Amino acid sequence: MNCDEADRFLDAYLDGELEPDKRAELEQHLASCPDCKQKLDRLRQLREFFTASAPHYSAPPELKGKVLARLEVTRRSNLMALVRQPWLYAAALLIVSLVLAWLNFFPNQEEQIANQAVANYERAALLERVCDVVSPDPAVVKPWFAGKLDFSPPVVLPGLNFQMRGGRLDVLNNRKVAAVTYKRDKDLLTVFVWPGAGKPIPEKDWSISGNSVCSWNAKGLNFVCVSNMDDRKMDEVVDRIKEAVTNQVVSNQ
Repeated sequence: MNCDEADRFLDAYLDGELEPDKRAELEQHLASCPDCKQKLDRLRQLREFFTASAPHYSAPPELKGKVLARLEVTRRSNLMALVRQPWLYAAALLIVSLVLAWLNFFPNQEEQIANQAVANYERAALLERVCDVVSPDPAVVKPWFAGKLDFSPPVVLPGLNFQMRGGRLDVLNNRKVAAVTYKRDKDLLTVFVWPGAGKPIPEKDWSISGNSVCSWNAKGLNFVCVSNMDDRKMDEVVDRIKEAVTNQVVSNQ
């Protein structure tokens, strides 16, 4: 296993999701590679920081009593309903169970992808791995993705005094994606791109961990943009990127 392969497995390793053989292979590499071991330590520190910084709220003391009392009332009411109409109660219970199971196993996918994009954005900045290919020229960055992805991502310049830093490979929702990064003074912006493949991501905005996030679909491609800018600045840049992407795709047809 080389460093590039090890880097892609660090998140899954910390989550305990690697298969035993991959985990053993990664641990063997980490034991002999101080650079990758340092990346793993930084990533672990980042997670611990967010966990420690997350707000915790204590429930008021009287809440427990109210909940238990309400549950008791509900239990007695449900018991009477079961005695009177057992088939109806059983059907309702089955429906509720199915809904709860669906919510548990199928969370909001768009929000999940947005959170992953923010985590990748912050991890790349922390580990100083913003770009695999460093160049301000789209004519250099775009060909670099050839052969590394099963699609050709649009690589454009948004203007507004933003300079392209370069591009890198990343992973969102277990899929390999392109990530193109731009910088203007202290403003850092990364655009993640991958094919919609019949699952277009809706146009939506989020504010996650102090970062602005925007998603949209255009010309069969999904886009998620993450930046440390405020919403107003973000909207202006995203509009320029959308326009440039449309023009590039049309000119290539």
